[in-house]
Amino acid sequence: MGFTDAAANAYAYQKNGGNNQKSANTSPQLLYSLNKSHGFASTMTVQQCTQIPRLLPSMGIPSAEEMRKNMTSFLEPSVKPPPPQSPSGKIPGNILMFDGVALESKCHYFCREHSKNVDLKITSFKAIEKICVALFEETEPDKKVCFGSDATVVAMAPYARSDHYRPVPLVVSPSDKTEKGEWMALWIQTLIDEYNIHIYGKTMHGPFFTIGSDGNTSFRKARHILCMTDEIDPNSELGRIICSVEHPLVGMNIFTSHKGITGTCDPKHVFERKNVLVDLPTSKPQ
Repeated sequence: MGFTDAAANAYAYQKNGGNNQKSANTSPQLLYSLNKSHGFASTMTVQQCTQIPRLLPSMGIPSAEEMRKNMTSFLEPSVKPPPPQSPSGKIPGNILMFDGVALESKCHYFCREHSKNVDLKITSFKAIEKICVALFEETEPDKKVCFGSDATVVAMAPYARSDHYRPVPLVVSPSDKTEKGEWMALWIQTLIDEYNIHIYGKTMHGPFFTIGSDGNTSFRKARHILCMTDEIDPNSELGRIICSVEHPLVGMNIFTSHKGITGTCDPKHVFERKNVLVDLPTSKPQ
């Protein structure tokens, strides 16, 4: 009962009698339990009354088409209203975040690194046998395939907004954690390019200001490849602040991407790395 009461408080009805957006995002199993215990609307009722976006996972390297479909699904104004314009007429920017989520290793999603080695469309029993061989017998990188043990999730969240603040997923793709930062940087750049030209992208929801990730080696390498290419022009509006001769910000990273996107990270991981260094045993003179 404590679980259902907590869920009911988290997914409560609005005062006007309608379901809020959190209610629509409840899992079918939880919604069924709340329907029985607290009289919440059923899954069918919610689906009839609310547009629930669907996230298209990428079985291989995320493609531009898959990215566009997810943008259309999650950034459509009825799902995510665009931000209000500031007095200056500019739209607040966003952070593009990527992180890993653990997956149960089973025959549901194959890793994107090797999924190209098999036919993902099951057209015959022979095709299934080939997948079994690639899963359990092959060891060569160009012939084997692995279960996805980790899902790379790429999401965007706005700066300077207190409403509709929740991150919006744009890409989810299973991985076996062998992808190099150089490979990841390529499809992350594709995502940025597609967002900039999408009808519901940059023009409606504002540009990407930063790219953020945790301390994962591949994530960090991709972030540095993308965001450490161009030095800020000292004569630009931002450059005059950061690179001021009178008040220079010594130690400030003045590199960005070609389009001015900066790289950042979760401060939690900065403190974690510092704590690890502090806890390391130090050598003492004999």
